[in-house]
Amino acid sequence: MQNNNLDTQINNFLSKPLKNDDHFTSAKLAILDTLGCIIEASSHDEVNNFAIEDKSFELLSNPFLNVGKLNSYQEVAWYLTVLTRWFDYNDTFLAKEWAHPSDNFGSIYSYFYANPNFKFIDFTTALTKAYEIQGSLCLGTSLNKLGYDHVFYVKLASGAVFSSLLSKGNEKIVHRTINHILLDGPSLRSYRHFPNVGKRKSWAAADASKRGIELAKISQLNDEVYSSIQDDKNWGFEKNYLNDSEIKFGKELNDWVIQNVLFKVLFPAEFHGQSAVEGAIELSKEFNQNIDKVKKINIFTHEPAIRIIANKENLSNASDRDHSLEYMVSAALLFGELKYEMYGNDFSGLNKIESLRKKIVVSEDSNFTKNYYEFSKRHISNSIEIVYDDNSTSEKITIENPIGHPSRREEAIPLLKEKFIRNVQNVLSLEKSMSLWEQVINLEKDDELTKFFN
Repeated sequence: MQNNNLDTQINNFLSKPLKNDDHFTSAKLAILDTLGCIIEASSHDEVNNFAIEDKSFELLSNPFLNVGKLNSYQEVAWYLTVLTRWFDYNDTFLAKEWAHPSDNFGSIYSYFYANPNFKFIDFTTALTKAYEIQGSLCLGTSLNKLGYDHVFYVKLASGAVFSSLLSKGNEKIVHRTINHILLDGPSLRSYRHFPNVGKRKSWAAADASKRGIELAKISQLNDEVYSSIQDDKNWGFEKNYLNDSEIKFGKELNDWVIQNVLFKVLFPAEFHGQSAVEGAIELSKEFNQNIDKVKKINIFTHEPAIRIIANKENLSNASDRDHSLEYMVSAALLFGELKYEMYGNDFSGLNKIESLRKKIVVSEDSNFTKNYYEFSKRHISNSIEIVYDDNSTSEKITIENPIGHPSRREEAIPLLKEKFIRNVQNVLSLEKSMSLWEQVINLEKDDELTKFFN
């Protein structure tokens, strides 16, 4: 077994405490944002009914009360992760691979909910380590360029951390879990792209999280460790999935990822397009005052945005539209805002948006691409301008980083709180929603974990 293999590196990381508690405040923000996404999604009956596999009990409006009626770690992880991801409003991490690190929340919650005799810092540390494993893999190894889906890294992160918790740090079992996950391999990401886009992208992370837990439980069996599965020259993961390239971390494992996660603060939009939507909202008033004179809209963006969310000819459903740069920008220009219901087939402004998006021209700005990949910057920039019939133009609005970027964290926190309260008010009163935010924000490291669950 080579020292640079994933199972060794992850085991070393999980077996040691974090060097400090710098992650703690960021972890609480990540938890609050995820709680809000879960509660908001649970207020939609069709989502709640899909997420609950056991139909033998009456669903309550508070999803965390439903958790107590579920019978296994896997059921809890599936339920909470479906709700986390359903409306694509949870946190994001962008690099060579793309991710939503809070996809790991359900698996971590499932373990500690069943085993609550811990401190709150134990929960945040486990969550931080899952974020770190997933995000650092995204920095080091692209799956999308080979056609594979990023939720494989959820399976790895959730499975490894859960295995460490379940086995009480048994390194051999954790090794076995990681290698079982490599044996499982990744799934295709074709369901995120035309013509096969569908709701699978809303439950794929839950499936990966659940499978990670399942393999962690299976790995309790005294069996081979499968130690060479990563780099076996004939039958290995890298040989058969990565064309002989190496799966690797892009940085040292610590607590950096959770402190640099991207929050979707203002609108449910794929993150590569968030700054373009911000710019479009700035131009919305001018656009609507001159709507009959608009010749085209220019968007200048980074290469990953073009590859993932731009230049789509046909948009067949909401899952297609919430990953279309032109659609998101068109909606923001026309209505001065972007809400999830604007992606639906029955949205009254659908035809207007469809008509306008055909006037949008998307081009790459090479500097935006360079700054996207530069580790010290990790910008997610977009520029937008309106071109009129006489070839005059509006002001060119450039947003270097959207509001949820870590460089704008202080600006974002009040808005993140507003988002949380808005989401939680679907279940709780305004007063209780505000109180819940304060209670979680004010939790101390050594508080009993039951205080968080209660």
